[in-house]
Amino acid sequence: MVRRKRQRKDNQNEQDRISDLSDCLLLHILSVLNTKQAIQTSILSKRWINVWKNLPSLTLSCFDIRNIDLFQKTLKDAVSHNIKHLKLVVSTIECIPPYFSCLSLTSLNLKAFYGKMFHLAQPQIFPNSLCLPALTTLSLEYFAFRRSDDGYVEPFSTFNMLNTLTVRSCVVLGGQSLRISSTNLGNLTIHLYRGQPYKYFPGSTFGIELYHAPSLHTFVFTADDYIHKLYGSKSVFSSIKHVYFDVVCYCNLQRRNQSNILDLLVELANIESLTITSTTLMVLSNFPDVLKVKLPSLLNLKSLKVITHPVSRPTTIPNGMVHFLLQNSPLAKVDYIKYKKGLLFDDLLHR
Repeated sequence: MVRRKRQRKDNQNEQDRISDLSDCLLLHILSVLNTKQAIQTSILSKRWINVWKNLPSLTLSCFDIRNIDLFQKTLKDAVSHNIKHLKLVVSTIECIPPYFSCLSLTSLNLKAFYGKMFHLAQPQIFPNSLCLPALTTLSLEYFAFRRSDDGYVEPFSTFNMLNTLTVRSCVVLGGQSLRISSTNLGNLTIHLYRGQPYKYFPGSTFGIELYHAPSLHTFVFTADDYIHKLYGSKSVFSSIKHVYFDVVCYCNLQRRNQSNILDLLVELANIESLTITSTTLMVLSNFPDVLKVKLPSLLNLKSLKVITHPVSRPTTIPNGMVHFLLQNSPLAKVDYIKYKKGLLFDDLLHR
C-alpha cells in the first residue's frame, strides 16, 4: 500500500514538473505539434488552457475543425493573443469572421480547398474587408477576386506594409483585370494553371496589370496553355531587377498568347538577372520570325539562367533563342541548370 502511494505521488510530481515549466518552454513544446494537437493540450489542466493561444505561428484547417463556429472561435482566440504567422485552409470563406482584423499578423497563407467535387465547386471570393495593417507576406491559392466599390479589381492596395505576394491559381470575376497595387511590394509571384479546379471557374483568362508597385524588384511568373496579358506602368517595369519565367504549352497557343510573353520581355528595361525555362523558350520560338526581333530591353542583363525540364516536358533549347536574349548584353553570364524537384527561385537567385 505504501509503495502504491509513493508511486502515485511520484507520478503527480512528474506531471507537476512539466506544468511548472515557463511559458517559453511550453510554447517550444507546442511548436513541434500540429495545431490540432496543440489546441487539445488546453484540456490537460488550468495551466495549459491558454498556452496554445500564445503560439506565434498557427495552421488551421477545415479538416481539423469542421464546425465553422468553432473554427471562427479558435481563430479569434489566436488573434486576441497577437499571432504573427497564420495559415488557413478553408472550404468556404465563411470560416473567416466578417471584417476580420488582426493588428499583429505579419504573414498570411490562405488556401481554399474544394475536395473532389471540382465541377460543382463555387469560387471562394477573397474578401475586401480584411484589416491587416502589419501584413508583410501574403499567399493566396484558389480564390476569386471581384471589383471593389471603386470599380477596379485591386485587392491588395490596403495592405500598406505588404512586401511579398504570391497568387496561385486564382481567377477574376466579371471580365476585369487583376490590378497589383501596393507601395512596398518587393516580391511578386504569380502561378496561373488551368487545371482543376481552376478550369471550372469563369474568369480564368484575365489580364494582370502592374499598376502601382514602385518597390517591385523580383517577379516570378509561371503559367500553362494560356499566357495572360501582363501590362502596367513603365515605372513599375523599370524597377524590376530579377525575373523568373516558366511557361508550359500543352496545346497550340494562339499567336496573341505567344506575343504576351514577348511583349513583357520588351518592357523589362532594367532587369539584371533572368531565369527562364526551356519550355518558355520553345513558346517564344513559335512566334513568327522571333529571331529577327530587335529587343530594346535587357541592356543591363548580367545573368541568364536556362532551366531544362525533365523528360515529362520538352528539354530541347531552340536554336538561337539564348543568343536572342543576349543580343544587348553579350557578356552576361549564362548558366544551364537541370530542373529538379524542390528547386526554388530564391536558390537560383543566389547561386
